Amino acid sequence: MLAEIIEKIAGFEAKGSQYYPRPSLAGPERCLRQLVYMAKGIPGKKKEDRFHLILDDSSWHEELTLDWLRKSAFKVHSEQLEIECGTVKWKGRDFPLKGHIDGIITDVQGKDYLLEHKAINHFSFQRYLEKDYPLDYLTQCCLYIVGLQKLNPEINEGILLIKNKNTSQYLEFRLHYDSKNDILYVPEVCGSNGYRREGTIFKNLYNSAIERLNQIEHYCNVNDLPPRQYTLNDWQCNYCPYNEICYENYQEEFNQLEAIQLSEDYQSLLEEYEVLNEQKKIAEQRLEEIKEELKKILLNANAKAGKIGAFTITRNIQLRKQINKDKIPPELIPVIYEEKLFETLTIKKQ
Repeated sequence: MLAEIIEKIAGFEAKGSQYYPRPSLAGPERCLRQLVYMAKGIPGKKKEDRFHLILDDSSWHEELTLDWLRKSAFKVHSEQLEIECGTVKWKGRDFPLKGHIDGIITDVQGKDYLLEHKAINHFSFQRYLEKDYPLDYLTQCCLYIVGLQKLNPEINEGILLIKNKNTSQYLEFRLHYDSKNDILYVPEVCGSNGYRREGTIFKNLYNSAIERLNQIEHYCNVNDLPPRQYTLNDWQCNYCPYNEICYENYQEEFNQLEAIQLSEDYQSLLEEYEVLNEQKKIAEQRLEEIKEELKKILLNANAKAGKIGAFTITRNIQLRKQINKDKIPPELIPVIYEEKLFETLTIKKQ
């Protein structure tokens, strides 16, 4: 009774947002082509009702985190403070790049830090936990620190706090930003489970962000589009509201592409691929032979499982559901099947 209406209410209450330059859109991982579509006012595919619940859910995760921090020795203040992070071009004029910070935390020694909070899905969280860096979020932090320094020049550090919405685990990126030289230092990355890894250094995040936002203005003025930032098979394109518009004439574009002569520098790379591919075939064939031999051992012994040392082999049966195409009325075939473009790569040796 209730589960059926909650998503619909969220979709009904949702308000559409128009493009304007802002820090949350300035990162290098955000597709520039998508932003140009937005800036031109081109309507994309309507977001599902559940999407608006996810956005609202992230806001509540932020409130919960801030509530916990208020119970610590840190002082949390300046929530949603509006700051001006720079100036970009928009609609033919200088446009102040403004944003609202999640807050500032002050430690027991009186030092202030920017606090930026994000609540994300488990898959993305694991990527950032293990090796990757959230460049869009880090860029946003650089922009915010520049804006904060107009109010308090001594603020040059921040904390990007990321929460796993599935497990409530936290990941912290400690930040030190040299705004004069546009260098972001990430000394270390640590998790609430005790995990730690060494950080790294990023250069030119702020200037690149300003340049990207100005590029959007340029493409709007000349009525053009930037190259696609991702490929047809990438998840960014699959979830993009402009996917259909962006790839509307892609087959024609693709057919007009020409073959090129590769540099000899790639010869060794292709030879390595050939060797690895042959090794893979041999390994896969041998693996199947071993599995068949082990299966026969259990069959001959009329056994379900066998064990030796640390190894256990087990026969299992599974009940799987599958579509019986013979039972589908012919008139429904065109309705239930849809065509979708995929891009593949083949490597051949003559």
